[in-house]
Amino acid sequence: MNRAKSKKEDLIAQAEIYEKELSEEVGEIKQQIKEKGSQALLIGGILVGSYLLYSLLSGSDKKTKSEAKEGGSFISGAIKSYAIALALSLAKDKLVEFLQQLEENNQEVTSEK
Repeated sequence: MNRAKSKKEDLIAQAEIYEKELSEEVGEIKQQIKEKGSQALLIGGILVGSYLLYSLLSGSDKKTKSEAKEGGSFISGAIKSYAIALALSLAKDKLVEFLQQLEENNQEVTSEK
């Protein structure tokens, strides 16, 4: 009886240790998902903002060629191009940062195993 009781206590202690480790890993995974989700949301927001800015500055697509020539000037075209390039540059920077962090996290996970 004594032996069975000590074996049971050992198994319960091991189960508690595994449960604690699993809950820590789940917490880490939740944190990583939260970080990646917020980064993806930020990147998506930048891309949507870039598109909206482009569509706002470029005007309606229903204009004829003569209306487009009359309404647009070199300066407005340059400003539109600069705004679009700036927005796309910001989006590119965020994507590169996201990919670097993803690669670092993958290296950390593989090195821990």
